[in-house]
Parts: sequence; C-alpha cells; structure tokens
Amino acid sequence: MAAITLSSCTSDTNTDDGEPQVVTDESQIVDIINDYENVDTDLAASATYTLPLGTVLFHTEGSWAAAMMAPESSLHVNTLGVMSLSSGDLVTLIEAPTQGGTFGFFDVRCSDGVLAWVEVDYADRSWVLLGQALSAGTLSGEATILDQGDIDWEPPRFTVWGTSVIWYRMPQATGDSSSEDSHCYQWTLGDDEGQELWTSHGRFSASPRVADSILTIVPRVRDDEGTYYGLTAIDLTAGDNTRRAQLVLPRGVAPFEATYLNDTFVFSIEASYNGVGSLGNMGTFMGNEGGPYIYVRREPQSCALLLGNRYVVKSQASHFVIDPSAQTYAVLSAPDRCLDFGDWTASEGVTNQLLTYATVRDEQGLPASVTARVFTV
Repeated sequence: MAAITLSSCTSDTNTDDGEPQVVTDESQIVDIINDYENVDTDLAASATYTLPLGTVLFHTEGSWAAAMMAPESSLHVNTLGVMSLSSGDLVTLIEAPTQGGTFGFFDVRCSDGVLAWVEVDYADRSWVLLGQALSAGTLSGEATILDQGDIDWEPPRFTVWGTSVIWYRMPQATGDSSSEDSHCYQWTLGDDEGQELWTSHGRFSASPRVADSILTIVPRVRDDEGTYYGLTAIDLTAGDNTRRAQLVLPRGVAPFEATYLNDTFVFSIEASYNGVGSLGNMGTFMGNEGGPYIYVRREPQSCALLLGNRYVVKSQASHFVIDPSAQTYAVLSAPDRCLDFGDWTASEGVTNQLLTYATVRDEQGLPASVTARVFTV
C-alpha cells in the first residue's frame, strides 16, 4: 500500500480579507416562509430503491454514491461500497479495514473516478485517510495513504472532485497540537505528493465542498482582530489556489455548512449568536458580501445543494425546494413511516440528480429498511 508526502503550493494572494457582515437592517433578510409563495412541488422520484437497514449514502458527484453498509459478517462493524443511481444496486468494495483489526471504517466519499475513506483505530484514536482509483463502480490499482494522524489530530473532513481528494488536516480543539495551524490539501490520482491549497491559523469550520469545480472552504481570517471565519471560494480549474470570492461572518460565528453555488454563498448556522446581527441566527442563508440574504428559518441538518436552478435545503423531516427567480418554495415530503429525522440529503454541490435516503419502519413500527429516492431534473 503506497503512501504520499505533503507539500505546500499555497498562493501569495490570500490577503486583504473582507469586512465582517454584521446585518442589522431587516430589509436585507428575505425570509422565504414569510416572503415567498408556497407552491406544490413538481418533483417526483424518478427511482425508488429499498436498501438494507443501516445503509448510509454519500453522493458527491457522478452516477455512483458512496455507501457505508451494515456488516456482512460479525467480524466487522460495517463495510464500504457504492450504489448505482441508475439501478440501485449496491456493490461491496472493501469488506475489512486495511489497517488491521483494531481499525474501523469512519467515513467515505466517491466520485466516478476515485474512492476515499477514513479508518480509525478506536483503541488509540489514530486514523488514516486513503484513496484509490474507481471506475464503473470497481476499484483498480492499490490504495494510497494520503494522510494520517494521532489522537491530537481530528479525523479529516474531506470531499472528492473528479479524480482528486480534498481534505482538512486540523488539530483537535484540545490536546498537545491545539495551537498548530490547519491545512487544506488536494491529492490527484497519479500524484506522488498531496499539494497544500490553504493554511488557516486556527481550525477550519464546516467541511470542504466542491460545486461546479469551485471549492468552498471556511478558514480563520482577520487573525489579529479576533475569531472570524471567512467563507472562501477557490476555482480548482485555475491552478493558482487564489480566492475568487469571500464572505466574512460576524465575530465568533462558525458556520455548520457552506457551499458556493451559482455564484452565491449558501451557508448555515446551527446555533444562535447574540449581538452579531441577523447572520448570527440559526438557519440557512443565501447571499454574498453586502447582501441581501435569502433566509430559511429552520435548524440546518445537512449541506444545501443546487438542483437544476433551485436550491434544496433540508429541514427537520423534509426538504425545502427554493426558486429565488420565481420567489417560490415547495416542500418535498419524506417517505411514509420514516423516523423522526425523515429524508436525509445524500447529494451535495450542483447536480441534476438529487439522492435522498430515509430509514423506514415496518407495520409493527420497527426500523426495517432504508428507502433511497432519486429526483432527476
């Protein structure tokens, strides 16, 4: 099993951070519940699949979704594989952790070209991030160790794009390495080294997300003035790692999720902050520096995405489907007999195929299976 080294190629132009967006003018906030028209949804599932209980799906891009599945034997807690969006077939790719019996699978993502996953040793909390070529739902070549860490370093938050894996290397908030910088790296199949995209003088917030080849990360900014997070968009096709857009949140506000969709930052706040203006309220916002901001006044559950020309935002048990141009929203209901958290968003980024999944009960009220649905536009 191959391993890589990590090197730095960060841009020198990541300076001159914007002003924190402290919004106190309520006219800058467009609350969809109050200001948009509620319409019937025109979305219907183009495919519905019944999967084994315990299946968890992650659809980053392409025609396959990464799957963490219930164990196929008592020897392992779970297994890794992929699900075809066109057929619903589940394919087991890795039955046992590659790093030994004390390790377990922690997280997984895939594109049509690469599978990436994290294994954690739950005895000493060390971890390893790995990547391997994927084609037509089949692994090829050998797995490559992209990064690894001990108890003082957080298991990486990561995503995939094409044949690349992008991840954060961050110290735990407490521990011997808590004062170390955080880094965002990218590795592409065939590379001997993972390249550094960004350094944050403090922990990143949210997870890295890619939409239409634009990477969104949330590093610490304005270091000399306090704790500020800057939503940062980077064009991965440009090759220079230069910031293309930025939105600095009020002091102390850490976003739960953030993605740059259709030239607009879509970000969510999972707790309410006092004294920092409207962007410190719990909910999901869509907008750029200077406003205005479209606002979904619901507790965020997962990352928002762009389905065709409409934004999809998960609420407690369903999804809001929002059309800013028509100033309308619809509610996409969860399947019958699902658990309280309802339909879960598996997809992210910009897509024409929304994948959701929900754990559903049998007639006796016991969790029995997972219902996956594909909505195609």
